[in-house]
Amino acid sequence: SQQVHMSIPKAIALLGIGRNNLRLIAVDGDFRMKPEDLASAISDDRAMGLTPIAVVATVGTVVSGAIDPVPEIARIAKSEGLWLHVDGAYGALAALALPDVIPWLNLADSLSVDAHKWLYQPIECGCLLHKHQDVARATFSHTDDYVKVYSNDAVESFAFFEESLELSRRFRALKLWISLQYHGRRAFKKAIEDDLRHAQSLAYLIQSRPELELLAPVPLSAVCFRHRTKDNAAILRRVIERRRVYLSNATILGQFAMRACFVNHRTTDDNVREVVSEILAVVDELDG
Repeated sequence: SQQVHMSIPKAIALLGIGRNNLRLIAVDGDFRMKPEDLASAISDDRAMGLTPIAVVATVGTVVSGAIDPVPEIARIAKSEGLWLHVDGAYGALAALALPDVIPWLNLADSLSVDAHKWLYQPIECGCLLHKHQDVARATFSHTDDYVKVYSNDAVESFAFFEESLELSRRFRALKLWISLQYHGRRAFKKAIEDDLRHAQSLAYLIQSRPELELLAPVPLSAVCFRHRTKDNAAILRRVIERRRVYLSNATILGQFAMRACFVNHRTTDDNVREVVSEILAVVDELDG
């Protein structure tokens, strides 16, 4: 969609497909891909003699955390014979805490997840899951004499370089495995639930202040907002200088926004309240 993460156009360029062949589909008022526009774009491309090959849906857009309507997108992709990749780098792990909201991740042909985003791991700890081992092997396998595997053991004979781009690779999964073994799944579920609750709390606090404006829905843990009358870029610069809370920036419908994203298991309710109090303190400081 128009809210796609920068990694997708970059991947399109690196694959040699070319950025000009990437179709950015319009989004609705909640910043989710519009399935009807996707279907029209596929039809239009075929009419022009082009060959669509894949659809990318997003679960947790980088700006507002929007969740594309994956079931509808999956039906279109399946009917058109297209690969469906779900970019769940940020939001897919919310399925631990929202099993009724995100029950359809299994509709994807491939799914990307970043454990360093919402499983609290050190950078980097990314993961690509895919359904079709035969496709991965046909794409990446290149065996020579010096890498032939003669073991009959399924674990010993498995080679990641036969199913992915990298040859030599670090044991990225170790830190995640240790974390899961030590803390257990329920601890991660609770931490994600807390992050979601903190985001809703901040959204409520923003909406309770007439001088502040919430700029996007809050389906996950990203909260985009602005001061209605002041220079928000100046506010953000001063907030960062004061080092009490850390916010990033975003652009929502052409408006500069401040963005709080809760993906830290150490965040407290007091920290959430401090975001608003810090914004108001900075406004007073700049006015003075």
